[in-house]
Amino acid sequence: EGDWVWDDASSVLLHKHVQDLGQFFQLFREDQHAFGRGQGNFYRPLVAASFMSDYFFSGGSHPDDAAEEPEASDVSPVLFHLTNLLLHLAAALLLWRLLCGLGSPRPVQVLVPLIYVVHPLHTEAVAYISGRADMMSAAALFAALCFVNLSFRPGKSIFGLVASAVCFVLGLLSKESSLIYPVLLVVLLPVMAAKTSGDENHGRPSRFQMLLPVMVAAAILAVYLLLRSTLLRFAEGTASIPASFPQRLYETMQALGLYLKLLFVPVHLHMERVLDTEPSWYAVLGIGFLAALVVAIIWSWRTGNKRIAAGFSWFLVSWLPVSGIFPLNAPMAEHWMYVPMAGFWWAVIEVVFALFRAPLARRVLYIVLVGLVVLFAGMTARRNLDWRDNVTLFRSTLERNPNSARVHFNLAVTYEDIEHNYAGARRHYERYLELQARRRAQLPGQAFALDEEVEARLSLGEVLMGLQEYQEAVGVFAPLVQLADMEAWKSAAAFASLNTAEAMLALGEISQSNAYFDRAIRLDPKLMNTIENILSGAPFIAGY
Repeated sequence: EGDWVWDDASSVLLHKHVQDLGQFFQLFREDQHAFGRGQGNFYRPLVAASFMSDYFFSGGSHPDDAAEEPEASDVSPVLFHLTNLLLHLAAALLLWRLLCGLGSPRPVQVLVPLIYVVHPLHTEAVAYISGRADMMSAAALFAALCFVNLSFRPGKSIFGLVASAVCFVLGLLSKESSLIYPVLLVVLLPVMAAKTSGDENHGRPSRFQMLLPVMVAAAILAVYLLLRSTLLRFAEGTASIPASFPQRLYETMQALGLYLKLLFVPVHLHMERVLDTEPSWYAVLGIGFLAALVVAIIWSWRTGNKRIAAGFSWFLVSWLPVSGIFPLNAPMAEHWMYVPMAGFWWAVIEVVFALFRAPLARRVLYIVLVGLVVLFAGMTARRNLDWRDNVTLFRSTLERNPNSARVHFNLAVTYEDIEHNYAGARRHYERYLELQARRRAQLPGQAFALDEEVEARLSLGEVLMGLQEYQEAVGVFAPLVQLADMEAWKSAAAFASLNTAEAMLALGEISQSNAYFDRAIRLDPKLMNTIENILSGAPFIAGY
């Protein structure tokens, strides 16, 4: 059983509206991480609603019934993980139904969903409670495509059209990347039309019948984009300066090469992927892969293998928005392959069965592919162990990406707040600050958010106080007192001044201690009682 990890806290444990059934409609008016750190721009109300349902049936307390947010130990994550698993299975079953409707050979219908459901790359989406958006979006898109295919059947046109439109809306309300659906539909329409016209008692759909689902989807998308750019725009772009286009293009090819490797050899998986430590030959591999995909699509189309062309096109269409050619918050991520992988393996298995037609070759092929399914299943089971708790997840991530400042920060917080391992917390806070300083030196023109860094310094100081390293604590807290010059940081400066005074007191520096106590009171008069308690010998509670 996996624990609450990473953003699960902001998605569920800190989210007051998710914990209150009366706030259901509010979920459709806010950022999914409205109660997390800072303001994001993730509009995924159906995902939040599913968390609300799981929270209610897991016996989570109403936010008004508790003085503070529920602890992770108070709410079982079992139902949340079960829902993720069921959604993953639903996506695989809908993929199977779609392949059946598109006329794929029976072995392809069986093997593609099997590979899809056990592939280790999907662990990041399925084992991670907050990764649910990928599965909900994929299931909605696969269902929408199935319904469009159904709409070409006599007597099913209106039902199929309406149902596909509803599913597309559900996908958009689950994850922003669902906007690829109209293009994905265009890619699959020729296969749908060919399959329908080849069935007995079914004529080929008219051009209008084929275009109508696309027009409806385009209209829905236009309304969605209008709302997201106006009423449902929760945050502007990030403060970071995007890389130049040539650099993004290089990294896009590099990431594509890595994706190719991970599709066939899914090893060394981890959460925080960066490309600056990867060899440049991955970019060459990515260029070759892209060229091979384009050639395969053109060749398959010209030779009448429309399903193969559609499968590879599916991969390209769903990969492009997350390719990195457009500025994103990460160069690549394993869970971004959740929808593209379906098209890729569909095309690959179609190619394999088209090439090996002899009975003996088919038998060998079955053995190899079933063995691949078993191998992937075992690798997925092993990868799931990394997600059992925050410490395990962060440590396994740092083994592969030791220079991830964010993971060092998260592990430090986990050590401090949950494990009470203050020596470990100190080590990772210091490593985080070191990496941030190095990054700032490397990117002198880059804008950096100070919130997390100030929090890290305050937390490091508290850890040093807990370790009775008072001199080191003074070295951390005292510089933060200068933040008082900025109105937004007066509270942090007051807290730093208070802690500096207490550390000075422990060191026997009475006069300096009094000076910092006085400054803390000037910055925040409410600290008077806290200071009186400290001076009277009462225990000071960190994080007043």
